[in-house]
Amino acid sequence: MQTLRTSLFTAIVTLSAFAAGAQEKKDTVKQLKTVDVTASAPPITMQGGTMVMNVGKTATAAGSNAWEVLQKAPGVVVDNTNNVQLNGKSVTVYIDGRPARVSGDDLKNMLAATPGGNIDKIELMSNPSTKYDAQGAAIINIKMLKPKDFGTNGSVTVSGGFGRYPRTTEGFTLNHRSRGVNLYGGYDYMHSKQYTNTVTDRIFPGAYRMQDNDYNRENRNSHNVKAGADIDISKTTSAGVLVKGLFSSRGRNGDNHTALADSNFVQTANGSLSIVNPSVNAYFKTGSEKRKNELTVNADYFSYDKDWDDAFASQYFSKTNQPVGDAGFLRNQSNSSIQLYSLSADYTQTFKFAKLEAGLKTTYTETDNKLDWQNLNGGKWENDPGKSNHFIYRENINAAYVGLSKTVKKYTFNAVLRAEHTNAKGNSLTMNQRFTRDYVQLFPSASVSYMKDMKNQFSLSYRRSINRFGFDIVNPFITYNSAYSYRQGNPDIKPMLMQSVEANWSHKYQLFTTIGYTRIKDNLSIVVRQDPATKIMVQSFENQSNMNVGSATVVWTKPVTPWFRTTITAMGLYLNINTLLDGVQYKKDNITLMLNTQNAITLPKGFTAEVSGAFQSPITMGYASLRSMGYVDLGLRKTIMKGNGSLKLGVNDVFNSRQFRFDVVYGSVNNQSKHEMDTRVVNLTFNYKFGNKNVKQNKARKNTIEAEAGRTATQSM
Repeated sequence: MQTLRTSLFTAIVTLSAFAAGAQEKKDTVKQLKTVDVTASAPPITMQGGTMVMNVGKTATAAGSNAWEVLQKAPGVVVDNTNNVQLNGKSVTVYIDGRPARVSGDDLKNMLAATPGGNIDKIELMSNPSTKYDAQGAAIINIKMLKPKDFGTNGSVTVSGGFGRYPRTTEGFTLNHRSRGVNLYGGYDYMHSKQYTNTVTDRIFPGAYRMQDNDYNRENRNSHNVKAGADIDISKTTSAGVLVKGLFSSRGRNGDNHTALADSNFVQTANGSLSIVNPSVNAYFKTGSEKRKNELTVNADYFSYDKDWDDAFASQYFSKTNQPVGDAGFLRNQSNSSIQLYSLSADYTQTFKFAKLEAGLKTTYTETDNKLDWQNLNGGKWENDPGKSNHFIYRENINAAYVGLSKTVKKYTFNAVLRAEHTNAKGNSLTMNQRFTRDYVQLFPSASVSYMKDMKNQFSLSYRRSINRFGFDIVNPFITYNSAYSYRQGNPDIKPMLMQSVEANWSHKYQLFTTIGYTRIKDNLSIVVRQDPATKIMVQSFENQSNMNVGSATVVWTKPVTPWFRTTITAMGLYLNINTLLDGVQYKKDNITLMLNTQNAITLPKGFTAEVSGAFQSPITMGYASLRSMGYVDLGLRKTIMKGNGSLKLGVNDVFNSRQFRFDVVYGSVNNQSKHEMDTRVVNLTFNYKFGNKNVKQNKARKNTIEAEAGRTATQSM
C-alpha cells in the first residue's frame, strides 16, 4: 500500500507539471483515533453562489503572503497595474467582512505585508446581493484565522524560507474567552527580500525598436498588530471593538537599461517606502428571538498613510560604452494619505409572510496626495513642474437598501433594492484642475433558489453594480518610471456600470456548475500612448464602450479513496469588446480557459502531501493581452507534539513558470512585456498551540459577509 501511494504521488506530480493543472491549497487535518490516518476536507466548497477556498492549514500558504495566496484563487486574474478581477469582473476585496478600502498598488502593498498562513478562507462571491456595497461586480472576502476556544489559549508561528532571497515570518495570537467576554489579540512580523524583472520590447513604425530592462530588488519589513474585545451585555445584546494596525517599510534598489538605436540609457534607482495603516471598528448588536428581529450598528475608521522617497541617477552611453553628455539626477519626496469614516445600521425582521432586510450607510473619504519631484541643476535641487502635483480627492457615499426574502416549499426568493448617492470632488492644486460628480443611482438584485432534493440545488441571480475609481486613476499627475516610461491618471474617467446574471447547480455537494453573463458599460482599460519623436511611452486609463463577459465554471471535488482527495476546477471566459481609441477601431473576441487541480494525499506516519497547479490560456484585459501561464505547487505537513504542533513544508511554483507576459498591439502601438517575479519559494513553518482546547461557539459579531456565508452553509466548512 505504501508503495502504491508513493507511485501515485509521483504520477500526480508528473501530471500536474504536464497539464499545469489548477489552484492551490488543501485544508483541514483530522486525526482519527482508530487509525493513524489523516483526512482532508475539500479545498474548494460552493454553496448558494459563494465559492469558498479553504486555505487554513495548507502547507503552501504558510510562509507566503496574502497577495500571493489571493492570486491563486479560482477565477482570479491580476492585470499589469495590480487590479484584481474575478471571472472577468471588477472586484472589491474585503478582509473579515470589511472593505479593504484600497486597490491596485496599495492593495498589493497591504496584502503583501500580511502573512498568508493567517488566512482561514477566501470567499469568492461573483454575484452578491446589493445589500452589500454596490462597488464592484464581485466580492472577495479574505477571512483570517480566529480562535474559538473557551479559556485562555494562543499560538506561536515561526516560518523561514527563500526564493532568490530569504524571507521569514514570526507571530503569536492570544485569546481569552469567558461566558460574557472575549479578549483577543495578536502580532506578526514579516521580512522578505524579493525581486522583479520587467523586460519590454517596443516596436515603432518604420521598424525602430527599443528594449527596456528594469530589474528591481525590494526589502520589506512589516508589523501587523490587532487587539479586540467582545462583550455580551445580555443574552440578546452584544458590543465590541477591534483595533488593527499595519506598519510596513520597504527599501528598494533598481537598475534600468534602455537600448536605443544609437545609444544606451542607464539608470539606477533607490528609495524607501513606509506605510502606516491603523483601523478601528466598533459594533453594537441587539435583537429579540421572540420578535424575530436584529439590529446591528457598525462604526469604522480607516487611515492609510504612505510616504516614499526615490532617487534616480542616469547617464547616456554610446554603443562603445562611452559616456554621452552629463549625468542626470532626479528625486521624489512624496506622501499620500487616506482618511475614511463610515457608519452603518442593518436591520432584519422576520414576518409571517417574508423576512425583511433593511439598512443605511454613510461613508466619507478624503485623500491627500502630494508629489514633489526635483531635478539637480548646477548643484541645486529645483522643482520639476512637469511631474510635481498636489491632488485632493473627497468622496461621500450615502446608501440605503431594503429587501425581502421568502421560502415557499423548495423555493427561496430574494429581492433587494439599493440606492446610493455619490458626491465626489477632485482638485489638482498644482494644475488648477477640478471636477465634481454628484449623482443618485439604483442598484437592484434578485435571486431564486430551488432545492429539488438533498442532492440537487439550483439558483439564479441578477445584480446591478458600479465601479468608482479612486485617486490613483482619476488624479492627473504623472508617475515617473524611467526616462521613456511614465504613468498618468485621467480625471475624466467615468465609473463603470455592470449588470450580471448567474445560474448555479450543485450536485451531491461534489459537482458545482456556474454560468454567468455580465454587461459592462464604460469599461475601464489601460491605454498606452507613445511619442514617435521622443519615444516616451505614457500609460494611462480610458473608458471603452460596452464590454460583454460570459463565464462557465465547473468544480468537481471528491475523496477518490480514503487517503486521496482531488478537486478540479475548469473555467471558461468569453470577452467581447468593440470600441474606438483616438479614432482607431479596436475589436476583440477572446476565449480563455483556466484549469485548476488540488490534491491531498494521506501518507504513512501522519504525513499529508499536497499537489496543486494551475494553467491559464491567453486572456484579453482591455487593450492588453496576458499570455498563457501556469504553475505547480507542492506541500507536506505533519502534526507533532501530540497534536499541539505542526510542521509544514511548501514549495511554490516548482518550475518557476508563474511569470506574466503582456502584449499591447493596436494602432501604432506594438509592445511586448515580460514580468518576472520571485515566485519559486521554499518555506518551512512551525506552529504551536497552547492553552485551553475546549471549543465553544463564538458569540461575537457577524458582519454582512459572514452572515451571508452562514446562510449558504459555508461557515462550518
